[in-house]
Amino acid sequence: MRTLLRAGNRALSGGRFVTRWTFVTIVAVSLTVLAPLPAGLSDAERALVAVVTAAVCAVVWVGIAGAERTLRRPRARAAVVVFALAATALARPFLLDAVSRAAGLPVLPPGDGALRAATNLLVWTIALVGTAVLVDIVRSTRETNALLAQVLAQWDDGAARVRAYTAEARAAVAAVADALEAARLETVADVRALASDLRDRARDLSARAAATPGAAVTGGVVDVTGLPRAPLALRLPPVGLAAAVYGLAVLPYALRAVVPVDLLTGLVGALVCGSAADLLPRVPPLLRRPRARAVVFVASSVLVGLALTAIATSQGVPLPLAAVPALTYPALSLALALGRSGLHRLRVERRRLSSAIVDRGRADELGTRRVRAGLHRAADLVHADAQGAAVHFALRHPDASPADVAGFRAGLVPLATAVRGVFDSPAERASSLAPLLQTWATAMPVDGDVADEAADALRADPALAGDVIDVVAEGLLNAAKHARVRAARVEIRLAATAAGPRLRVRVTSPGAPVAGARLRPGSRADRLGARLTGRGGEAALEALFLVADETGRSGSVVSTEHPGARPGRRA
Repeated sequence: MRTLLRAGNRALSGGRFVTRWTFVTIVAVSLTVLAPLPAGLSDAERALVAVVTAAVCAVVWVGIAGAERTLRRPRARAAVVVFALAATALARPFLLDAVSRAAGLPVLPPGDGALRAATNLLVWTIALVGTAVLVDIVRSTRETNALLAQVLAQWDDGAARVRAYTAEARAAVAAVADALEAARLETVADVRALASDLRDRARDLSARAAATPGAAVTGGVVDVTGLPRAPLALRLPPVGLAAAVYGLAVLPYALRAVVPVDLLTGLVGALVCGSAADLLPRVPPLLRRPRARAVVFVASSVLVGLALTAIATSQGVPLPLAAVPALTYPALSLALALGRSGLHRLRVERRRLSSAIVDRGRADELGTRRVRAGLHRAADLVHADAQGAAVHFALRHPDASPADVAGFRAGLVPLATAVRGVFDSPAERASSLAPLLQTWATAMPVDGDVADEAADALRADPALAGDVIDVVAEGLLNAAKHARVRAARVEIRLAATAAGPRLRVRVTSPGAPVAGARLRPGSRADRLGARLTGRGGEAALEALFLVADETGRSGSVVSTEHPGARPGRRA
């Protein structure tokens, strides 16, 4: 209900309350539920009065559409719409009477004015606000899907940028290695010049490591023209809601047109039949058959409408007024189902969009961090080892002979080989998880369980190993500080998911965390996405990391709400 209220508020204040569907609703309601009621009118005269009244109301709502699109403040737009909704609904009975008198047709007695106004206000509000909410849901879903497609397209572009970045980094490192191997050194002055050149090359490598590729997700207005519209899957409304709304809408009319006994009979019949129609599609055999459940729901709603028509006919309501429930009740039930379905789909697509944005950013970082680590190692080798050796040689041998210089040059070949292999050799920190566990094991019992596949992933990705070590260190520290019994268990597993491989890290300790306990905002573990949870009397610090393949890409975003969905599939 809270979500529905938020959707209604968004429709009222969003500046797009009035759409072409508003005018379709005005005509449909004017010809059915709010058709003229005087008994002396023929069907053609009723239709004439209803159409003229609907045309006048449509002209008024054209002006309202222009006003709400001109106003900038949401509260002002909502105020205009609410005022116009109430004014047109309350004035509509007088407009009907004015059109009827102008055509020389009978009108209802003045004493019915209050109930007629209440009927119009209820029906007008339900119909127009419901239409605006449905249209807003569909529009928001399409815009979200458009933005999701845009994010996924940028994700693919990001993979191309990662590949280009990797190629440029490898070329830069290879150029430095070639320069070391091909250095022409004959005098000490040449060695000094080489030291200066190596300093510049080391700075260039460091700058390349800092300049990671990435693209921000664009916002603003999204062009949704031409996007395919897939039908919304029905989600059943709450039991009895359609019957309650229908009864509320027709109650003012029934109070002045039906005797109390017949009124009570009609309301009870509507509630019983409507609740039965809502319960029938929920029987166990239909739970796993959504299409069959939707068919049963629609069919049962139609049967309820026919039953209400039969009740009205038995109470003496003339046709075609008695046939109105056969049209309006199924339409109301279907609108409620579509509204709930649309809200659910919108939440799903927004979660998919949020996950896509987060995963796209992580994928870019994941695809470059191994390369950046290699660039940093190459810069360190060039700066500390190669340049340092050149400076050290020049200081110790100011008058070096050609033989001394040749000996120094021969020592550059192993350095060139080391620089050339920075992307292939693992970082030293990849093996630092074991020392961390051993260090803590001297203070408390620590049980480490690292799967073989997870260990391979850590050895292959030094940056990933560093992130895992930070989370494990935070979990062990929490266990030492807050656990009921100072002990911890570390589990690291490689899990296959629909979105690609994920490394699951979990540090558990005895004793559930206190209510509301969480990681310090902004801490390293918090930034890495770790969560502190309690389960079965234990506290657990958990984190899930993306694992890259050979191309540096992680898996695609696949929503579990869409069986068999692909990244480009839209709702």
